[in-house]
Formats: sequence, structure tokens, C-alpha cells
Amino acid sequence: MSDIEFPADLLELQRRWYTAEAAWATDPAEDTRTAFSKVSAELYAHSFWAGAGNRHKAETALKQAGRPATETSAV
Repeated sequence: MSDIEFPADLLELQRRWYTAEAAWATDPAEDTRTAFSKVSAELYAHSFWAGAGNRHKAETALKQAGRPATETSAV
């Protein structure tokens, strides 16, 4: 878990990024690429980054915090 407090809208934006990425990977049409590009631009330009300090560390933590939950199966 991250010790960085992310704004709710930034976490939601990261989740939208994962959704858009998956949609584009499944359907590489122009509209899904455009949607992915728009979400990526919003994520990059979010005002949180102005005061984030070490942006790389914060981006890594955000990606982890916003990652969709996946089911794990017992082997």
C-alpha cells in the first residue's frame, strides 16, 4: 500500500486509464485509441503532479493503487 494520499479523482482517472488501455488492446480501432489518448493526457496533466515531489515514485504508487483487482486461483 502506498503512503501517498491520492485525490479521489486522480485514482478514478487511473482506473479509467486501465479500462481504456484494455479496450484499446482488445479493439485497436481509431475511437478506442483516441479514448485512450484522451485519458492518458488527462492523467499526465492532473494538477496533483505539480506538488508530487518525486513524480516517478508517485506515478508508480498510483498505478499500483489504481490497478483493477484480479481474481487469483488456488493451484
